[in-house]
Amino acid sequence: MRYLLTKGLGLAVLLVASPLLADAQAPPSEPSQMWGAPEIVEVQAQPGPAVWHLMRGDSEVWILGTVGAMPDGLKWNKDYLAELLDGAHAILLPPRPSIGVFEGAWFLIKNGSKFSLPRGQSLEPSLSPELRARFVALREKLGEGEGRYRTDTPLRAALRLFQDVSDKLDLTRDEPRDTISRLARTKHVPSAPIARYEVLDAAEDVLKLDPAQQKVCLAQTVEDVDRAFTHAIPAAEAWAVGDVRRVKANYGDSRVLDCVTAAVHSVADINERNVADYTQSINAALDKPGKTIAVIDIGPLLRRNGVLERLQALKVSVEGPAE
Repeated sequence: MRYLLTKGLGLAVLLVASPLLADAQAPPSEPSQMWGAPEIVEVQAQPGPAVWHLMRGDSEVWILGTVGAMPDGLKWNKDYLAELLDGAHAILLPPRPSIGVFEGAWFLIKNGSKFSLPRGQSLEPSLSPELRARFVALREKLGEGEGRYRTDTPLRAALRLFQDVSDKLDLTRDEPRDTISRLARTKHVPSAPIARYEVLDAAEDVLKLDPAQQKVCLAQTVEDVDRAFTHAIPAAEAWAVGDVRRVKANYGDSRVLDCVTAAVHSVADINERNVADYTQSINAALDKPGKTIAVIDIGPLLRRNGVLERLQALKVSVEGPAE
């Protein structure tokens, strides 16, 4: 996860990855309003992460739900995933940003100064007393001094907070990605992201947020990151044993993502496209005989009007773990 949150490119990648940042997510005040209620035939889950089984005719798709970054070294049943991949003809992976080396370098050259405050200004004195108190309490909780964020714009400070909470909790995005990649190579199963998104234009739009809007998003980030201390590790531990109820209890949509999408329509378009592309890709896989594996975050998978509800509207039958 650390490489996702570097200046400039980190912002661009975050536009695709942000729905997947479970470590930066806070449970909503009323969780029942977030989750959908697709009609799922409940089955006894195998020991290990939860999977959902979709069928249509002689085609099937097995969906592995994920929760974003997890504690480094978390133990989980990888053998079950290996068995699941037996006989599969494709693996559908999460979307990725389409950023070339030269594009990324040009983005940094063109926009690097937009991540720093004007000379002579510093972050904390520019915040309201209430936000400053919350921000200082959080950075002290992270073990960071004022100097780390002194010259940051509120947006850059928000990105840095995501990185710092990952470092503090020793969170990583390596799994289950590394295990899936290894098994795909071993079993000769081709894998590819469902889409590649051009995100640099959206990233530039985010950088156009005025200081007041950035401070609103920073306030939301402080709330997200503060709650990550309590909920990120339990969500990952529940994921490892397929405890969907406990995953939901510790998972929620990022407040800062809501803040950004409300202000920047191009970011909102990316997030809607994420759900639509997953739905289309899985529906297309169900038109082909055989088994396909899909990897998707439980947010877009299970939320209201999410992937499962949209697929059921297309007459796809679903079996899933009991809650």
